[in-house]
Amino acid sequence: MKLRHVRPARLVIKLLSLIQNHLWLFFFSFILVLFSILGVVGYRFLVRHNVNPQELLSFFGSPIESLDSTNGITNFLILGIRGEGGDSPNLSDTIMVVSYDHTRRTPSIISVPRDLWVPSLKAKINTAYHYGEEASPGAGIKLAQAAALEDLGLPINYTAVINFTLFEQAIDLVGGVDVNVNPGFTDTEFPIPGREKDLPISSRYESISFSQGLNHFNGATALKFVRSRHAEGEEGTDFSRSRRQQQVISSLRQKIFTPSFLLDQKKVDNLLDIIGANLITNIPSKLFPTLAKLALDSKDSPVKSVPLSITPDENGVTILYNPPTFRFGGEWVLIPKDNNWNALKQYIKNRLDISK
Repeated sequence: MKLRHVRPARLVIKLLSLIQNHLWLFFFSFILVLFSILGVVGYRFLVRHNVNPQELLSFFGSPIESLDSTNGITNFLILGIRGEGGDSPNLSDTIMVVSYDHTRRTPSIISVPRDLWVPSLKAKINTAYHYGEEASPGAGIKLAQAAALEDLGLPINYTAVINFTLFEQAIDLVGGVDVNVNPGFTDTEFPIPGREKDLPISSRYESISFSQGLNHFNGATALKFVRSRHAEGEEGTDFSRSRRQQQVISSLRQKIFTPSFLLDQKKVDNLLDIIGANLITNIPSKLFPTLAKLALDSKDSPVKSVPLSITPDENGVTILYNPPTFRFGGEWVLIPKDNNWNALKQYIKNRLDISK
């Protein structure tokens, strides 16, 4: 190994150590953690994945020079899938689009409801990746990107699909996470993997509870905490799930970005193995240093959140509604008010402050 290859890697490590105390929303946070770690392990990672060490130099350039973009904006689609061991493992439980404005160096995150209808598919958006993979292995990302473009009007440049196993194993690897639960809640219908077709129907579920206050979660418990959907009241909504997911990923990020973890070569290698087994992406490995630079460039920028909801936003605008189920084969779905898809796309552009 030549010295000129080592020095850029060491400098990347030093700069990445500055990325502290910055909250990204759930899966984009996780993606940045993963790719930042890949940058941190430097030369060892490059050798394992046949990346030219000189590509680390992209860290020192502007991300827009390396990343695909449209009008100065790069859009990432982040999908969280159930993974093997359950019914329909490729359904997307979590969907979000991260829109990064290179000029302002600011990220915006659109939380996409899994029940949002896709007219061309005649199905919910959370099925797009599933149907793509069912038609042809490897086609899931393309169909999911097409569905996002159709519904949201945003061209997707890159996609990352995260199996929840990655999330669970990463938390166990760091020794668990501490989360302040507020309010506490009980979910009496949390699905048990592998029992989707058991009878009686009640045997398909278990009851889970989380007490208010500081809780220490292992991977399995944290996964239940962020996936729970059937608690009474507000905690049973997808919007509360997003908030809980933010809490957990923030705690995980704090655990990973510590000297005790980053200097433990065995743990870093284990994390790389977990990532390799559970992350599917069309982001080429040569762009990992660029994504680490993107994280650093925007670490002090406020993260704009764009929720798509059936409740009014801060300006009193309600963009989605739940139409009668008989119009959609008995399914509970979400569509734009008045079925005006152009209005939804314009709403998103306005919230992102996209004038082009």
